[in-house]
Amino acid sequence: MTWKTYTDPAKKISFELPGDWIAQSVTAQAGSLPGALKVEVKDGGGRYIATLQTGLPPAGPISCPAGQSHPYVVISSVPLDVPHSDGPDTIDPRVVFRVIQGYKFFGSYGITNMVAGADGHACELRNRVQGPAGKGDYSFGDVTAVHAFAADEKVAPAKTFDTLDMAAKYVAHDSEFANVQRMLLSLKVNL
Repeated sequence: MTWKTYTDPAKKISFELPGDWIAQSVTAQAGSLPGALKVEVKDGGGRYIATLQTGLPPAGPISCPAGQSHPYVVISSVPLDVPHSDGPDTIDPRVVFRVIQGYKFFGSYGITNMVAGADGHACELRNRVQGPAGKGDYSFGDVTAVHAFAADEKVAPAKTFDTLDMAAKYVAHDSEFANVQRMLLSLKVNL
């Protein structure tokens, strides 16, 4: 498979993607910092894969009332060298695939440097990196956060699995995940 590199006009970000995938700049999210970028990635068939966003306002703490958290599992976690800020609830940046358990197993891939939860339980798993001071946060993944969806809630583009084993097989054997992981790991950020 042939790969190509997407770079924004201001050369703030770049990443590799399969040759038949499409990276398209779209209007940044309302409330983003000046100069923020938003790039949507779709596969060769036009199916949504991921969104890269920069200049996101810093995220506040996750509200997680007692008894509202759900079990989660980190299925894949690979170090990523990108600019970030450290804080009490941060880790070194990673490309992750995590699953949170609700009435099904809800999975999501993305980049993060935020601690997900405590003792294997969380209310929300954020695919977000706390950017350097004054630069805003940024995200690259299928959703900016995944939680245990309600039965009547729209799940897509997060992934849904009937079992944890099916989620693990997606990470281990699915070519889509292999391509997504390579794309996320290729991210270069010049804030």
